[in-house]
Amino acid sequence: MWPRAVLFDLDGVLVKSEEAWFRTLEEAGKKFRGRAITREEFMPTFGQGTAADVKAFEFNCTPAELDAFYRDEFVKRVPSIWVNPDAKRVLAGLKQTGRKCAVVTNSIAPVAKRLLEQAQVSGDFDTVVTADQVVNAKPAPDLVLKACSALGLMPVDTWLVGDSRFDLGAARAAGAYFVGFGIDGDARVDKLDALLALLQNAATGLKK
Repeated sequence: MWPRAVLFDLDGVLVKSEEAWFRTLEEAGKKFRGRAITREEFMPTFGQGTAADVKAFEFNCTPAELDAFYRDEFVKRVPSIWVNPDAKRVLAGLKQTGRKCAVVTNSIAPVAKRLLEQAQVSGDFDTVVTADQVVNAKPAPDLVLKACSALGLMPVDTWLVGDSRFDLGAARAAGAYFVGFGIDGDARVDKLDALLALLQNAATGLKK
């Protein structure tokens, strides 16, 4: 399948901030339920949206209140996150082939903005769609559909690169081709720069 655009999950693909999120959730647990979130509780939920966090951890707050907490607490930890060293080069390679690029993330806009700035790729996307811009976060299709609308494309014309079951679910629900980053999908890459080779192989297949 030959894509006209590539949509990227943010956390786990372009950056890895799992530990920063765990520490943020620890504090959220203390504030909104009276005891810290444990690592065992956190791990299965990493990557889900804020509304799902409220429900899963039985927080005594609204999703909007939790988003405000995340905005204040998580961004303090952004300087410590790992940035994918392949991201800048891969995005430049995609642009050279004429493809559009987008971010579709379950993070809220202020958090996504800081993460993209930290990764030094904030100006490399045609659109960035965040969880506070749609009704339902991934695995619902809303983020993918909104990004495609902004790009003027149909989901079938796109690849979604993600590292979680939430990304896979969103791709399936929207009708996009799913490239698993370290997980299985319609295709799989274990390093981000392998995406360019995957695209080249897809092009070669079309020419046969």
